[in-house]
Amino acid sequence: MTVKEKVEIQIPKPHGKEQLEFIKCVVIRQIIKAGRRFGKTYAVAIKDVYAFLGICPICGGGGCEACVGGRVKPQRVLYAAPTLEQVSKYWHEVCQMLGPAIESGQLKKDETEKYIEVPGTERRLKAKTAWNKNTLRGDFGSRVTLEEFQLMNEDILDIVYPMLLDVNGTLVIVYTPPSLKSEGVSKARDPRHASKLFKKAQADTRWQTFHYTSYDNPLLSQKALAEITNDMSLDAYRREILAEDDEIETSWLVYHKFDEEWCKIKRFAIPENWNVLTGHDFGAANPGALFLARVQLPLPDGAPKSLRYGDYVMFREYAPGAGFSASQHIDRFRELVGKREVKISVGGNVTTEGEIRQLYGAGGWPIVPPLLTKVNAQIDRVLALMGSNELYIFEDLYGVLSEIANCMWELDEEKKPKNKIQNESKYHYLSCLRTLATYLPVKIQILTNERRKVKVW
Repeated sequence: MTVKEKVEIQIPKPHGKEQLEFIKCVVIRQIIKAGRRFGKTYAVAIKDVYAFLGICPICGGGGCEACVGGRVKPQRVLYAAPTLEQVSKYWHEVCQMLGPAIESGQLKKDETEKYIEVPGTERRLKAKTAWNKNTLRGDFGSRVTLEEFQLMNEDILDIVYPMLLDVNGTLVIVYTPPSLKSEGVSKARDPRHASKLFKKAQADTRWQTFHYTSYDNPLLSQKALAEITNDMSLDAYRREILAEDDEIETSWLVYHKFDEEWCKIKRFAIPENWNVLTGHDFGAANPGALFLARVQLPLPDGAPKSLRYGDYVMFREYAPGAGFSASQHIDRFRELVGKREVKISVGGNVTTEGEIRQLYGAGGWPIVPPLLTKVNAQIDRVLALMGSNELYIFEDLYGVLSEIANCMWELDEEKKPKNKIQNESKYHYLSCLRTLATYLPVKIQILTNERRKVKVW
């Protein structure tokens, strides 16, 4: 029988008291919002190595009331980030810490698949690139760490939560507040989903939240951090350095009255007796269309009971890209509508796109111009529908939901909204919606607190 020699692993000390506070946390739901160069990756690497080795993070193995002789139950660790660069940083840190045990053969490292395991067991620490639920499938961890969460698609939690349910596992989410415009490698439908989760977690006793700035890393030059304001916009500085989620964002968003928690609903089968209304945006490169159904009673199976007679349910979005003729579009419209009756189709500019409407009309799909010509007047009609909770949108209509989450007003030098949409031409679905909305009457009603308390399915 071969006796393996004892190998000493030196887990490095955190950079400061703030990192130590985060590392010591043992709550099973944790979310940290921190500025750039705070040392988030370094801190989560220490946390994950402690969990993988079964060392109590509170006492560091010295022994305390929370452990038995410094030991706790080892966890199978799964770390994910949306970019290879981020994964490589984390992988370098954990390999440095566990290097002596790897070299002695007590731990096995697979550099290609990026995992370290205890031979002959299921104990494993794995790092991988993932940005949505599909890219995380096939892996398992009793401890899951998601870094740069703001760049991931929010559906990744749909696979993480069930993964942790059976073992009462630990979830650690790490992010930096995103810019208002989702850029670069972001896979998020709603670029503010991480910020929204953080806000919810603050009010949920199951979660522990942490908020640190770049200034909380004592190894960074305070002088350089102070001078960096000359090189960054105020918005970038507040998000990237101070890690602030600006509460004023709501007023910057054009469609801020859309109640996502109430009016983003699960898909159900639209009855054939519900009338359909369609909105259209013309263009050879980026044509688009939206399909709404008007609610009739009784409600079908699967529909939320909050739906009322006359409400509108957006059930299809259409954006095929360039290279299709009007007749091909019309054929697809008919497929999407099925046997339902189309009451009205609206689209285009009132004064300059009459010939395109005539082309569709000649093909058997008549489209009328909007009743209101000014963009802001059209927006007001949409906001009225959203404000009275008459417009519901299926949760799998990622295109239009993403546009609602991103569409914002241009800002002046004082960060106050101007009366003009930023990059208006790119919001094709919202163009469909606002032109159609000019024909949709808005109910005058009072929403009671009782009605808004619970969404019943």
